Amino acid sequence: MRVCLFIAFATMLFSCNNNRLPIPDTPFAEIAVMDDSLSETLRQHCNLWLNSWERELKTDSFTLTRSYTAPLSTDWENFDVSDKCFSDYQDKIYYSPNGSYALDLYSYNLTLNKKGAKTHAALDADIQIYVIDIAHHQRLPILFLGPSASIDDGYWLSDSTVILVGWESCDDCPEEAYRPNVCKINVITGETAEYQYDATFPHYNKDFLKQKFPNIIFDF
Repeated sequence: MRVCLFIAFATMLFSCNNNRLPIPDTPFAEIAVMDDSLSETLRQHCNLWLNSWERELKTDSFTLTRSYTAPLSTDWENFDVSDKCFSDYQDKIYYSPNGSYALDLYSYNLTLNKKGAKTHAALDADIQIYVIDIAHHQRLPILFLGPSASIDDGYWLSDSTVILVGWESCDDCPEEAYRPNVCKINVITGETAEYQYDATFPHYNKDFLKQKFPNIIFDF
């Protein structure tokens, strides 16, 4: 996922964004498919996403395309998950297994508006993802994406590793097309592995959030 990301723990964090800053690549001796443990956890945590495409994605069709160690940064801002303004998103963040950190995928681009007993939502074309330090009441914007790419879902593989799934538009395709991606990041060391699907789709999985949040009315 060339527009991939970063995550932070305490003062250690790394990032990459869709401006595609220079990142040292580590070439692979051979093309490798997704290992069985990652494939299994992906089916367990992101099965809805795998099935949200017009053809169900097969985990053994993701190929490891790039590996690198991302640069570190430390620009935290004050933030408290218990803040009243964040109340609509408190059930939409992902906590690390030890509960110290949380991944916020939706509060930036998913604008919620309650109308009586119903909740409506509008989507921004841009996406910004945060990691939240629960104990220190801080958060860090770790990734910004424009409309040509998306992070749809994610989970913590462990206290040190996060998985993000999404897509990016295919710049080299003769017609409009989108390619699913998976990104695995060790948040302690910054080691990142990117996987791309072996096929593209003429449409991205635009109904995924409607499936993920069936109680929300999406106004688009």
